[in-house]
Amino acid sequence: MIGLAMVGALVAIGGSLAAVVARDSRLVALGLLTAMVAAPIASSPEPGYLTLVFRFLGAVLAAYLLWTATRSRSIDSEGTGVGVIAELAVAAAAFCVGWFAIPVKPLAGPLAAQAAGFALVGLAIVPLTSRNVLRAGTAVVILGLGLNFLLVAWIGPASSLQQIVTTALLVGVAGATSLLMAPAEESGVAPDEYDESDYELEIEPGEDEIEEEPTPSLPDPGPAGRARRLGVRESRR
Repeated sequence: MIGLAMVGALVAIGGSLAAVVARDSRLVALGLLTAMVAAPIASSPEPGYLTLVFRFLGAVLAAYLLWTATRSRSIDSEGTGVGVIAELAVAAAAFCVGWFAIPVKPLAGPLAAQAAGFALVGLAIVPLTSRNVLRAGTAVVILGLGLNFLLVAWIGPASSLQQIVTTALLVGVAGATSLLMAPAEESGVAPDEYDESDYELEIEPGEDEIEEEPTPSLPDPGPAGRARRLGVRESRR
């Protein structure tokens, strides 16, 4: 019979896998939310209600920070760099290693927590090298969840203070990721709030394009008129 810890481990791996391979920012945030909510279920055979509520609120806050940042700045993840099948194979192989290889005997926590920890650490390795801020930040959150699984399996169930610190760190990573994304313009106006009239330029005609008005032609005054204009007195004969 599959225990509650195994169900939580599988759900956490599934949410982490969705967050790693998805390109849509909404699916990334939903995958992280699922993984963070299922983490305390896999960490302890009988999680307390206060632990579940606190971890759930932290997961909602972390996912909300990423979702709002990506929605306002139109940023998506690059998706998987090696393919969905390869990511699934890495998670399955790491899970099997964590299930059959036991470096610490006896285990202080559930065996499913150790297997899930290995799987999440394996999923986070490739995205950590990405230049996409959302993908790299997602990998850091998944890596934190995986290390938390391993600590629970090797040391024992976390105390209330450890739960608070772990949740605060994961929320802090999500908040830092949202801040490191492409910032808005320094003027404080979002890119979609610009008006098309801001880009209209008034082009003034150049010197070559200015048409000179023709001067009216005057009748020829003759030699006598030209002489009077020049101040020359005509000699009398």
